[in-house]
Amino acid sequence: MPKISEEKRQARRDQILAAAWRCFARNGIHATSMEEIIREADLSAGAVYLYYKGKEELILAAIETYMSKLRGMLLPILMKEDPLPPGPFTFAITSAIASHTQQRGLDLNVIILMCWSEAQSNAEVKKLVAGFQLKYREALVRAVNIWQKQGHLAKAAQPEVIGKALLSFFLGFIVQSALLGKIKPEEAAAGIAGLISHTKTHNNHLMSRK
Repeated sequence: MPKISEEKRQARRDQILAAAWRCFARNGIHATSMEEIIREADLSAGAVYLYYKGKEELILAAIETYMSKLRGMLLPILMKEDPLPPGPFTFAITSAIASHTQQRGLDLNVIILMCWSEAQSNAEVKKLVAGFQLKYREALVRAVNIWQKQGHLAKAAQPEVIGKALLSFFLGFIVQSALLGKIKPEEAAAGIAGLISHTKTHNNHLMSRK
């Protein structure tokens, strides 16, 4: 038999993952069976099990694939030697998230919430998700340190604390988009810029009174 190229193998994996995402979106992760995914993918059982041994492996692959692709979009923004100022930075990050979560006619924000829920009872999923988020938090703390040196943030601010708050903000962007409807990246950027401007002015006022 002729060998299947790696390109065709990847296309088949993507086909199966896309089918899994559609099933998860309709029925939830736990209510979806492998039989449903196989039917949705329009493949034989043998073809699907050639790539994924079962639903647990498929769940991990679906999460890792989604998060790896998103990381590829976020890293150029997060790791720039000279990061964008807070407002444009927030716009760039949320634009990337919004672009990545709306694909193939699906709102992947909803599926992300399911995956986070799965992480509470599945140690492998939790380790996978936490690993990505810790790297993002480290990158955000790095950006905050640079913003302080550039005068965008008050010098008294704690970079580690702000980095945690920013990660919460970006995760909240996904949660609100899934539960309440899409949030425009320009709204997110304006919100962060307004908060930072207010906090900086307030801190400067307090310092001038000492």
